[in-house]
Amino acid sequence: MAANFSSAEDICEGENCEAITDVTYYVKEKRRLCDDCASKGGCVKKARKCGSNLYCEKHDEEIKLYCKTHRLALCYSCAHIDHHDQCCVRQDIEGVIKESTARLMTLKEKVKDKLKLCRVYGDQIRQCKTDTNTHLKALKDEVDSVFNEAIQTDKDKEKEDAAKINQEIDEKNQQLQEEILKVNEKIGKNDEEREKLLELNRTNAEKRRKPIDKKQHGLQTDIQNIAEEKERKIGELEIAWQDDTKTTENIIKTLDKVLEDDTNIVKDGHHVNTSVSDEVKKPLNEGEVKQITGIISGVRFVKGAGREKYDGRIDGYDGEWKLIDTINVSVKITVPCIVGCIDECKVITTDRLLGSRHTYMLNINTKHTLRVITGSDTSWVTSCAMLYDDKVVCGKYIKWCTGDSLTGCISVYDRQWKHINDVTIPRNTTRNYALVYVAVDQDGMIIAAERGQSKIYVINPADGKIMNTITCKENMAIRAVQSSGHTIARPSPPDHSVFIIDRQGAQREIPHSDVILKACIDPMTDDLYVVTSDDECKTCVIDQVMSGGDMKKVRVASFPLSTSLGSQNDRLSQIISSRVVMTSSGKLIVSDGRENILVFKNRFTL
Repeated sequence: MAANFSSAEDICEGENCEAITDVTYYVKEKRRLCDDCASKGGCVKKARKCGSNLYCEKHDEEIKLYCKTHRLALCYSCAHIDHHDQCCVRQDIEGVIKESTARLMTLKEKVKDKLKLCRVYGDQIRQCKTDTNTHLKALKDEVDSVFNEAIQTDKDKEKEDAAKINQEIDEKNQQLQEEILKVNEKIGKNDEEREKLLELNRTNAEKRRKPIDKKQHGLQTDIQNIAEEKERKIGELEIAWQDDTKTTENIIKTLDKVLEDDTNIVKDGHHVNTSVSDEVKKPLNEGEVKQITGIISGVRFVKGAGREKYDGRIDGYDGEWKLIDTINVSVKITVPCIVGCIDECKVITTDRLLGSRHTYMLNINTKHTLRVITGSDTSWVTSCAMLYDDKVVCGKYIKWCTGDSLTGCISVYDRQWKHINDVTIPRNTTRNYALVYVAVDQDGMIIAAERGQSKIYVINPADGKIMNTITCKENMAIRAVQSSGHTIARPSPPDHSVFIIDRQGAQREIPHSDVILKACIDPMTDDLYVVTSDDECKTCVIDQVMSGGDMKKVRVASFPLSTSLGSQNDRLSQIISSRVVMTSSGKLIVSDGRENILVFKNRFTL
């Protein structure tokens, strides 16, 4: 087998030996060994030092030849056996080694030159690296500088823009702060207004509740009066019962004493029997007890049918009408003519004295009188009623009427008695004067009619339009309106009846034995009252002629007219002109014709 090339300058490959002299390649051991290592290992057949260090392991011979065709080192056996063909070109191994050595040495020089070039190239690469790094760093720095400058410029712009934004927003906020100050000032003013309005609301509420509280107190007082009357009557019955019980017990004792002895029976029997029999026959007051129970059980709270839900009174008993107050108004009013009332205690009165026909409001609780409308001999108030929007409508007498309509005969005022507007109705008379009566129904509509005419008008106070015209069978003078909307009117001139007229004009007659001069309605119960007089008109009589829809006749009160009224005609005119009004609490209010306003009340009695 061909051997590889070896060199004597190689280092010894023996164990723990690094000798570089006398190193020989031992073919069998396939190692380069120095002489010492070879002798120690008993190595043999080493390659000769002066020849090639090539050895054929296959034939155990030195290699002497080289096949240039196959490029293999050969021993003689290899050349004779495997490389004897004509194609094989053989050459002495020493010549090949020399040729190869020469070529390799030349190549080595070239490689050294190449190594120098490589070192120069390496320096160039390193320089290129350094130069390029420096350039790229400078380029990067330049880019960073440019862009950092751009970024800084943009940051500066950002700051400038931010400053502008902050300035703009600060200016807006300043404006808002100023507006907020103004708003806060407005809020402060609003709060002040709120407090004023709340205080006004509280004041108004107290004013509203004051009549409610007063009404409640009045009703509780009425109940207390009934309770006291009941206690008084029951107290009388209890005293009588105690007397009857004691008398009965004494009679039993007397009878027991008489019956103890026959002598007593003979002596006192007849006398005791007579006296005891009379006493036993006396009835107990059982009927009165049942009557009290029945009367008290019939007492009820009659609730208001109008807009004031708290309105009402204690009713349900017959009682006894009594004059409870006499109010002298002569200081301001000479001939007081009642034309209506606008609440529980305020009576509206017109002075019928020529030259002084003004209208006054009288508070029957405080007795204070206040002029509210200035009249004249050609225009004065004849009737008034309360509208639902806290206004007052007045019917008037007007002289010198012309045309087809009556303007100024119906006027609307606020509660401070400031004139708001007039309502016009058709004129149905050829006289140069007209007198219009007004009332208000449960729907808040104005009911109006010209005295002595057959037309009754239902008017919407909101716009003054006539909603309905009721045609009566004869000329009438309206006096009141029931909760049903039916109108109470008497014939004009007066006779022995009044009429209940519905919205279609149907009439129900309520007759009376005397001439009915005026009439009024109880606003709580729709009970009907009429006023009559004697032949000389010196005394006024008030009768209840209807209760609960049924006709009845109960004498309520009578009172003399003022002696200062001159003739009978003056007294009759005063009776007809001055109205009788019934308040929701059941007070009946009339005028005696001159000095006084009289107040009657149905008192509970047992």
